[in-house]
Amino acid sequence: MIFRFVVIRVSILIFSLSLFFECAVAEKRVIGLVAGSDYAPYVSSTLPEGGVVADVVRQVFTEMGYRSGLSFYPWNRAYQRVLNVQNDATFPYAWGAERASLFLYSRPVNRVNIRVFMNKRTSFDYAEALDLKGLVYCQPLGYQTEPELSDMIEQGKLIRFEARDMDGCFEMLIASRVDFVLSNDQVGWSSAERIQEQAGEKLIVAAEEPFRTISEYLIISKQHPDGERLIKEFNDAYEVLLDNGSLDRIWKHHLGEHASAVE
Repeated sequence: MIFRFVVIRVSILIFSLSLFFECAVAEKRVIGLVAGSDYAPYVSSTLPEGGVVADVVRQVFTEMGYRSGLSFYPWNRAYQRVLNVQNDATFPYAWGAERASLFLYSRPVNRVNIRVFMNKRTSFDYAEALDLKGLVYCQPLGYQTEPELSDMIEQGKLIRFEARDMDGCFEMLIASRVDFVLSNDQVGWSSAERIQEQAGEKLIVAAEEPFRTISEYLIISKQHPDGERLIKEFNDAYEVLLDNGSLDRIWKHHLGEHASAVE
């Protein structure tokens, strides 16, 4: 009888330890993602699956064997949370020298045209960055300042205002409080249409010549203990889903038949 009791206790102990280790392993296979909420159609708290790039990133982590949670914060707060390893990764961020000293970058997950948006009442000819000298522009909090603009700001040749988000910048543009807003095509026109609808006037125009074309990435803090491994696994899993057509299907699902994944 005592022997049977001991065997049962040992069996329960083994089962409990097994369950504990399974839970511990499962817990380790959770990735905490964070992003801003106002970068439609790429990332947005109001879009299905969080937007097309959010959907892509989460599918890549699924391919890696992770469950991913996605939280939305103001961009600057999201950036700081990942820098301090409160969350594992954020996206989509452009490359910058200062940022690259603090973060590890994945392969590109998005590619966009950056464009100069103007109020048609005060529009101007734009062909190159120097055409912006002497003007006032708006940049959302947490967004990276383009190097050419940083140089002009430091030299006192350009004034930068900041707003809570891209919609706030377009509100300032509609009100003629700034001369231009810099944004990628999709995000810029998405904000412009919302603000123009509220204002009841079609006042926003965009320069035909792009400011530049940039790639955007998933980034992980260099302080993250598994950062380098996660970036490598992410890049490998991305290529698998790119090759089998899964990522193209995600882009087409969100943005239509002409959309395709970033190679």
